[in-house]
Amino acid sequence: MGNDLTHVTHLTHITGIAAPYLRNDVLIDQIAPPVAGGHGHGPEMHAVIRRQHPPGAAPLSPEEAARHAFPLDRYLPDGRENPGFILNQPAYRDASILLAGRNFGIGGTHTPAAARLLGCGIEAVITVDFGPVFHDDCLQAGLLPVMLGWSELESIALTVAAAPRLPLTIDLARQTIGRPDTGDIAFQMIPRLRRRFMEGLTDIDETRPFQSEADTFREAHERRQPWIYQSTGEATGETAGKPGGGQQ
Repeated sequence: MGNDLTHVTHLTHITGIAAPYLRNDVLIDQIAPPVAGGHGHGPEMHAVIRRQHPPGAAPLSPEEAARHAFPLDRYLPDGRENPGFILNQPAYRDASILLAGRNFGIGGTHTPAAARLLGCGIEAVITVDFGPVFHDDCLQAGLLPVMLGWSELESIALTVAAAPRLPLTIDLARQTIGRPDTGDIAFQMIPRLRRRFMEGLTDIDETRPFQSEADTFREAHERRQPWIYQSTGEATGETAGKPGGGQQ
């Protein structure tokens, strides 16, 4: 997936295994730390990254990217898979839904964390709240972010832990979450974001209906302040009409 996080998908529902990972305050860099170099991480994280993807190596393929999600949780110091990590366990290895703890994906750095989760097969994350940067990246990558109250999330996690192979369904059209052995739990998503996923819209698609208004505004603004729209060469020596551009 590289650095291109834009992913168009028409999504009405997701049905799959749900993995309970209710750790709170998970950082973006814990999900997808810098692959090489960088700063702000301890030597253990750098050792895992270097072992899995040496500096100077070719860009990650989607399959390789999946191996870099949660590196310190997923791998032991010797490079073997950590059997205690939820996505390495047989019952949840094929999970497509992640049940996450509070403040999932916090931190201010833009990394391909959402794309890494997609590379692991995760199509949706259900939690109480998201870090704002990670939430925005989910929208760009096509990873569905769903928010519930903590008691509702815990209830689903307990049900999943008791019978992990029963699939969970997120119905975006009805805005419900449920399994064959439980009733549905309702959730709410901002209508614009819900429409974005259901219709497979990108940022450009969302702004296209307003193109005429944008063009009209730009034309009026250019008439009022034409110097803003001049190139550097055109503007040289032609600032007399600009406020403050005359001789002192």
